[in-house]
Amino acid sequence: MASVLNQRTPTGLIIAQTIGITASAYVCGSNLCLSFISIPAVMQAPAPIAAKQWYTVFMRGGYFAKPFALAAALASAYVASQHDTSSRAFKLNLAAAVLLPCIVPFTLAFIVPLNEKLIEKMDSLASTSLEDKAVETGVADGETTHALIDKWATLNVARAGFLVAGTLCATLAAVDKRDTLGFNNMAFASGANRM
Repeated sequence: MASVLNQRTPTGLIIAQTIGITASAYVCGSNLCLSFISIPAVMQAPAPIAAKQWYTVFMRGGYFAKPFALAAALASAYVASQHDTSSRAFKLNLAAAVLLPCIVPFTLAFIVPLNEKLIEKMDSLASTSLEDKAVETGVADGETTHALIDKWATLNVARAGFLVAGTLCATLAAVDKRDTLGFNNMAFASGANRM
């Protein structure tokens, strides 16, 4: 029994868990900050400036998020590969490794078309005077610059749902020591059976 309690988690596994949890939490937090902190500030600007500011938020957010999301998914997949396939740690890390990259198909299906509309808006408003109060007169309610940016922020929060779930799975797998310490197969004997 002493050898089971003295088992140490391999350093490579600890590093991979740390990378997986930290990178996924970073991407999750930064993604949510875009929608809850950056976009509300962008929404205060007139349409021509709001479109440019949204573009800056979009480009910088993607620049930092992509490598972190990839690192988190790869680290979680590696950690899963180090566990028995029937273990809880394997299942949780595998779930994280699958959930984290799900932001890619979600982005392609729902956000890329919106990005294209917003880039088009930014280009069409590039030479518009900030004094022009009627800049989007006649544009359908859901198609104004501000409405599109608001929709983008909402979809961005929905996309973060995959990141939240992946981060939680990776964290739960790391703190669940039943598999790591080997307590699943351990039994305590009583009386004369202890010998």
